[in-house]
Amino acid sequence: MSQTAERERETFEQSVRGVPHRTLPILDLASLVDGDTASIRNLADNLRQILSEIGFLCVVNHGVPPSVITGLIERSAEFFALPEATKTALAINRHERGYTPMNVEVIQDSDIGGASRNDRNEAFNFGMEYPADDPNVISGKRMYGANVWPESVPGYDAAAREYMAHMERLSKRLLPVWEVALGLEPHHFDASFESAHSYVRTIRYPGKAVLDVEELGIRPHVDTSFMTLLPRENEPGLQVMDADGEWFWPDCPEGGIVVNFGLYIERLSNEVVRATPHRVIPPVTGTRYSLPFFMCPRLEAVVECLPTCCGPDNPPRYQPESFWNLHTDRMSKIYPHFAAKEGEG
Repeated sequence: MSQTAERERETFEQSVRGVPHRTLPILDLASLVDGDTASIRNLADNLRQILSEIGFLCVVNHGVPPSVITGLIERSAEFFALPEATKTALAINRHERGYTPMNVEVIQDSDIGGASRNDRNEAFNFGMEYPADDPNVISGKRMYGANVWPESVPGYDAAAREYMAHMERLSKRLLPVWEVALGLEPHHFDASFESAHSYVRTIRYPGKAVLDVEELGIRPHVDTSFMTLLPRENEPGLQVMDADGEWFWPDCPEGGIVVNFGLYIERLSNEVVRATPHRVIPPVTGTRYSLPFFMCPRLEAVVECLPTCCGPDNPPRYQPESFWNLHTDRMSKIYPHFAAKEGEG
């Protein structure tokens, strides 16, 4: 490597690993009593303040047992250690279920910054399951397919379902808090989250002591979800972009769960809530395992401005559309592998 190339590499590495740390705002759920108006309103006041600062927070005393998180991490580590041929037999399909190999996926988000090389991770997707008699399942509509499970890892499906159940329960406990924070009637969100299309992406990021230019675990992007819930990982990697376009390492207490906001709530709130860009830097040593839970509404839910977030002087910024359209359009634009499967039967 030439001296010029080495200087470029060192400059890039310092620019991504040398960013400052900031403590995320904390939402403490210890006082949250389901159905108790006072506790919900108190948390809503806290959430409203956080919304004016940044689209990330950390929830503590959330009720998700540590064993549920470590159980899925352990099963995921077993899966990622399998031979490549065994994993690729479960290649990700048109329903976003299955395995994506290392250095294959690349995010192309022109709103934040174009991609120049593939992301340094491998991943496995699974999600909420639809009944066999669902008309969309019967017709084979995209995004309604069944999960595929690695039979070579005993207990993987059980660990995955347990994790999803706890994360879904936690995310739905937060909905009344959101309703108060946004000035909505109680149960406003209930119908949108019946048969929700929430899903999990288990990800392995191998360590890399010396980064090449533009080498990242995941490129900058925003999520399509309402919220994304991410248990604090064994190795640091997540970075967040603030409103001034500056990156930082988000600090969250041990045992906390990081929550970021996605395009769904950004559109509903008329950009009162912003979908915040984030990225992942490969760990220096060790391996980072990540278990993001993407809380999404049912695919048929209409994404349109909330009545409390628009008016004569603040008209809706977006036309109504289904979440199916919002999600698939966005994913096709930023993930080449997703777009490539649009025409598959």
